[in-house]
Parts: sequence; C-alpha cells; structure tokens
Amino acid sequence: MFLTGRSSHQIDDKGRIRIPTKFKDILGANPFITVGKNNCLYIYPKATAETIFETKFGDVDGYGNDPKLEMMHKIFSQGDFVEEDKQGRIYLQSYHLKHLFGDGEPKKNVISIGMRDRVELWAEDVWNAYDSAISLDEIFAKMAKSE
Repeated sequence: MFLTGRSSHQIDDKGRIRIPTKFKDILGANPFITVGKNNCLYIYPKATAETIFETKFGDVDGYGNDPKLEMMHKIFSQGDFVEEDKQGRIYLQSYHLKHLFGDGEPKKNVISIGMRDRVELWAEDVWNAYDSAISLDEIFAKMAKSE
C-alpha cells in the first residue's frame, strides 16, 4: 500500500465529501478519520489505523503521567471509523470541519493528498499557503543538515 498524488474536490453543504477514486480502494470500507498536524485531517485504512495506534499507544497507562495520553485524547475523541452513504460520500463531523477551517465559515474546496499510509485532507487555501511557503531546495537543505 502506498498512497501518493493529490485531488481537488468539494465538501457539500451537509459536510460530506467523496473520497477520490484513486484513494478509495486502498482506504477500503470504514476508514479512520481524525485530526492531524497543520489543521488537516488524517484518513487511514482501518487496519493501518489499528496497527499504528496500537504500536504508538498500546503501552500507555491511563492513570500515569505519560504525555502520550494527551495525544490519545485528541486523536481518539476527534476520530471516527466512517462509512460511505449510498452516494459514496463520507460525513465529516463538526469537530472535523472546525479543525479544517477554524471557527470561520466552512469552505467548500479541499485537497486530498496521498501520504504513504494515509490520506491528508486540507482546506485548499491552507494547503496552498503551506505548499508555497517552502521550496524543494529548502527542504533538501534542511534534510542535509539533519543527517
């Protein structure tokens, strides 16, 4: 499984989106959608989500002081296994829309980006600002410094 590329699409007035066909087969039935970095949403295939989150959080004691507990609260309280409706759309919860668009009026245009094991869903204007803020040469330079 390897998700790549991007697609532009829209959220309808009821907060529903269609998963682009090129991602749908890999995401499968009941993908897991949750909040991600930079105000995007992460969408994982069900089995991948279960494996990643069990590996990352399986040892967390809910009664201890592990800082991973705070991350779990965010990821799981704002995450859902979703199903498509009869028209092939998934419903985004109000907390998903708030994460994407802040407290302002939700916008319609979004970008889906394949990111290896997940799809990231971005508000189009946020993605465009993020993508144009740094050049590929700057990224290579940062990577070279960290090696």
